[in-house]
Amino acid sequence: MATGIMQPWMPPQLEELAGGVEVLMEYKEREERLEEKHIVKLDVLEEDLEGLCVSKVLFENCSFQDCSFTKAEFTDVIFQSCDFSNSNFSDGYFSRCRFLSSKGLGARFCGSVIQNVVIKDCNLNYVNFDSSKLEKIRIEETQMTGGNISQCKCKAITWTNVILESASFFKTPLRGMDFTTCNLSGLSLSDELTELKGAVVDLYQAAELAKRLGLVIKS
Repeated sequence: MATGIMQPWMPPQLEELAGGVEVLMEYKEREERLEEKHIVKLDVLEEDLEGLCVSKVLFENCSFQDCSFTKAEFTDVIFQSCDFSNSNFSDGYFSRCRFLSSKGLGARFCGSVIQNVVIKDCNLNYVNFDSSKLEKIRIEETQMTGGNISQCKCKAITWTNVILESASFFKTPLRGMDFTTCNLSGLSLSDELTELKGAVVDLYQAAELAKRLGLVIKS
């Protein structure tokens, strides 16, 4: 279980960020850390923000669709009611972050390091975490249909009421993870289902998975 997840550290007051996407571009171009800001209703489309460093920032009702955040760093950051669908966060770093009531359809986090993160009440259908390192993560009340969590290194992850229908955990060991409240229909796994060794499922889930091995369940 994902015990001891560290909370984002935020100062008592955050400065409201004035300006639009050009302000973010200035931080990127100056290689300056964007920090201690409250950013509200910012609408960014198809921008290249590669390598942006963000710390102690609350993004609220912001949209970052089809943007590139490759190699970006997010520390002590909260995304509240944001949309980052089809954006690319690959090779990024996330620590002590929260994704709350947000949407990230088809977002890519491939090869990222993600730790001490909470994802709650989000729509992350078709999200891609391929080859990422995931540690101390809590995912709750979230849709991840068709998500790709393949070839990941996972430690201390909690799944609660997560829709993982047709998701891929190919070559991702799931030992110790409890999926009893989750929808696991149509999971993509290796032929031997070795990823499931040590995972916790309920009787119904176990029966469905057993069919993948050619077993016949008699009542």
